[in-house]
Amino acid sequence: MVRFVIIALVVVGFGMLAGWLADNPGGIAVDWAGWRVETSIPVVAAFLFALVLVSAFLFWLWGLIAGGPGRLGAIFRGGRREKGYRALTEGMAAIAAGEAQVAVRAASRAEALLDSPPIAKLLRAQAAQLAGDEDTAEEYFEAMLKSPETELVALRGLLIHAGRAGDHQRALELAARARALRPGATWAVRALFDLQVGAEDWDSAIRTLEAGQRSGVYDKGLVIHRKAVMETAQALRLEAGGDLKAAIAKAADARKHDPDHVPATVVEARLLAAEGSGRRAARHLSDGWKRTRHPEIARAFLDLKPSETAKDKLHRFDGWDTTANDHPEGLLVRAQLLLEAGDIAAARDAAERAIRFADVVDQRFCRLMVQIEERAEDGAARAREWLVRLSESPAAAHWECDHCGEVARDWAPRCPHCDQFDTLHWRHPHASTEPVTLVEARPAAETARPEPVTVEVH
Repeated sequence: MVRFVIIALVVVGFGMLAGWLADNPGGIAVDWAGWRVETSIPVVAAFLFALVLVSAFLFWLWGLIAGGPGRLGAIFRGGRREKGYRALTEGMAAIAAGEAQVAVRAASRAEALLDSPPIAKLLRAQAAQLAGDEDTAEEYFEAMLKSPETELVALRGLLIHAGRAGDHQRALELAARARALRPGATWAVRALFDLQVGAEDWDSAIRTLEAGQRSGVYDKGLVIHRKAVMETAQALRLEAGGDLKAAIAKAADARKHDPDHVPATVVEARLLAAEGSGRRAARHLSDGWKRTRHPEIARAFLDLKPSETAKDKLHRFDGWDTTANDHPEGLLVRAQLLLEAGDIAAARDAAERAIRFADVVDQRFCRLMVQIEERAEDGAARAREWLVRLSESPAAAHWECDHCGEVARDWAPRCPHCDQFDTLHWRHPHASTEPVTLVEARPAAETARPEPVTVEVH
């Protein structure tokens, strides 16, 4: 709108000037070199205007002629760039589709057309990796390290190459460099942590884990748990090396970091008992038992004095866990101890109460009932019934690897079968939803046809 108004004003101005010159034509006479020229003012104005137009045209024409080669070069270079970027697009699509040869050809064209930019080097390296040409891929990744724009992705490519080649030390150096370059890069932090764990460099792995929490790669709960796992691993290594005091300190750190990490509690208690601090061991086990009711903790407590009699163990257990009659795991331990002490009736009562309270009635419960009935007078029929239930009941909870699915007898920081870190977890097989039928104990005269008492287990 403003431009239109300006143009209109200019046109009106020229019109007014032309009208004024027409009303006041005037005259001009010029004498020069024997010549005399006489003309009017409007003619002179028209001549000057035409001269300005011709001069402007000649100036434009000269610029066009002088700058022609440069413009033609720019047009040509623009065409090369367009072809180069088209080759890049084709190469990236080929990488995504897994077409190695197409990607290699496209990468070569892009390099030639775009004068080897960093992105073309990346495409060439990825194409070489896809084609299995690891040496060429490494060469291009090494070249990309010199460019700040592609240094991080080059480090990742070289890290993958080092991993495939089994060069653990080189992989560690690359992962550390990548993490230093970009502390928040998830892949760099995780790779460095995994490599440090693989080397069992627990101190460095803990520092990397904590740095990963600060940069948002790991959440707090995972960091707490894995620190406890690694500190427990350190305690086991120190114990194997004969440094009992340092091993106890590490196990204590693990228990404090994650009080629910059962292996830390069990390892610390065993080490304390070896040092002669049985009371401290029992106290820490008691805290862990109240938190988790884990059977490994109960076993560790009973193993504190392996030479004592069953009655002494029962007495010590009753003093250690005053709420045993309110939890199926505590009742199960009491029932076993009562059976070993020879109190069959009390053992049966405790076992049946454990079954009533249990969410999952596994083979431990049924096996204990078989043992109780086999030692009871005229309990053979009930023992056979419990043997049938034993064959149908789920297996007891155990340490099972999340990665390979194998069962381990004892906990370890790394699976003894697949060597994966922190994959052993205590879990229960899928439990049946069918109710468990308890066989009521009766006098000998009534054992011919025992009447079942059905209890729903939720």
